[in-house]
Amino acid sequence: MWNQDQKTYQIQRELNIRKIIIITFIVIFIIALVVLFSLYIADIEFRKWIDTNLLRKEINTEDISTIDLNTDKNNQIFCYDKYIGILNDKTLKLYDTFGTETQDISVNINTAIFASNDKYLAIAEKNGQEFCVISEKNYLWGDKVDGEILQITVNQNGYVALVTTDTTYKSIITLYDATGKSILRNFLSSTKAIDVTISTDNQYVAFAEIDTSGTLIQSSVKIISVEKAQTDPEQAIIYTKQNENSKMIVKVQYQEKNNLICVYDDTINLIQNGNESQLLSVDQEMTFLSGNLNNSISYIKEETTGLFASSSVLYIINTANQQSTTYQFDEVAKEMYTYGNIIGINIGTEIYFINTNGMLIKKYTSNQEITNVILSNQLAIIIYKDKIEIIDL
Repeated sequence: MWNQDQKTYQIQRELNIRKIIIITFIVIFIIALVVLFSLYIADIEFRKWIDTNLLRKEINTEDISTIDLNTDKNNQIFCYDKYIGILNDKTLKLYDTFGTETQDISVNINTAIFASNDKYLAIAEKNGQEFCVISEKNYLWGDKVDGEILQITVNQNGYVALVTTDTTYKSIITLYDATGKSILRNFLSSTKAIDVTISTDNQYVAFAEIDTSGTLIQSSVKIISVEKAQTDPEQAIIYTKQNENSKMIVKVQYQEKNNLICVYDDTINLIQNGNESQLLSVDQEMTFLSGNLNNSISYIKEETTGLFASSSVLYIINTANQQSTTYQFDEVAKEMYTYGNIIGINIGTEIYFINTNGMLIKKYTSNQEITNVILSNQLAIIIYKDKIEIIDL
């Protein structure tokens, strides 16, 4: 009996020791992960070493898929979601991230302007009358309008805003729902709409306009309530901001939570709940800037690091809380591309892809100079005369 109790005690003791060892190991492992993650966030050099040697975020031409182009054709190229589209001879050919053709879609469009948002692609005939909407690999709907198409945009729910012109009006803004039904029209007789955007909840359409009828060009921003446009059209415009003669609007962009970003020639402003505030003052040291992101604005500044050496710093400002994040490059940026939560920085034969949290997604090194890049939420394409290089993000 005593031996049996002693044996039971010994087994229980060994189990307790084993539990203590396992718990200790787990605690040490968690502490190590926290320390490594903290270093990864805080230490730029450590982060770059991890990205390069452990996470393998650096890729080159041998690591990616390509699509060969027929140089005898007028290839019009775009990407959206996880697809690459090539339009020529009124046929839109769709390819996946491996460069494999997956779909052919007939469209009555020759010279196209494109707009995309997540799985939606909107295509219109430049200065023509035809346009259509694609969702993933499917043709959803199309239409023909009077006048000439100047601009097209689409939000993540498939709502489309079209800017047209005719002999009577300089600009006509028309909003279509996801089924292709026209639900709003706004006519501008003396001003021209230079940009238009649709809110994420489909409830508002904002546009930037310029008035060239006077001696000085004047710009303004207006917001249309979709609901009021259907019930009380005369009261549909719920916000108007007319700028000083010296201030020129460049772009408007709805972001998350219906935050409206207004990019001017001298500032970037935020309109939130009917109130406009300044997010950024533009200065000459900024080489590139953008408000074309889901929840941020971004800009690049060059810094002198030596007698004949310069580097670039990417600044990312979250528009919801105004918190700033930076990412530094040892080279001078030649171009910046933005889409969704992705920022692409072209430095010649290399391109960095950074998310809006300031973390490296991929760094790609090409065999030749990079000049033409298009982003979607899942991939980037680099376009050359004879081929397309596909980078899966």
